[in-house]
Amino acid sequence: MPVLYKTDIPSDADVKVCVTAIRSEADLVVFETTSQWEATEAPIWCYTDIRGEASKAVYFTDSAWDADLVIFKTDVQSDAEWLNNAKTGLL
Repeated sequence: MPVLYKTDIPSDADVKVCVTAIRSEADLVVFETTSQWEATEAPIWCYTDIRGEASKAVYFTDSAWDADLVIFKTDVQSDAEWLNNAKTGLL
C-alpha cells in the first residue's frame, strides 16, 4: 500500500513525518523495504524516486510538533503496526 515519495518541500507533502527513537512515542511502527511487492500494508513502507508511482508524498521533519505522524523504525517486519489507530486515515 504505501509506496512513498520523499520530498524536501514541506508544502508538497501529503504527510509530515517525524522519526522517534522511543517506540512508545510513535503513532506507527514502520518496517522499510526496497520491494514494492512487500509494501502491502500501511506499516510497511517502500520509497520510490518517481512521484507518480507513490501513493503519498512524505516530508521528514525533525520536530514531532510539526509532524502529522510520528514513526518508529523496526528491523523486524512482523513488529510493524499501528500504535495510534486514530491516525490510520493519514495513509
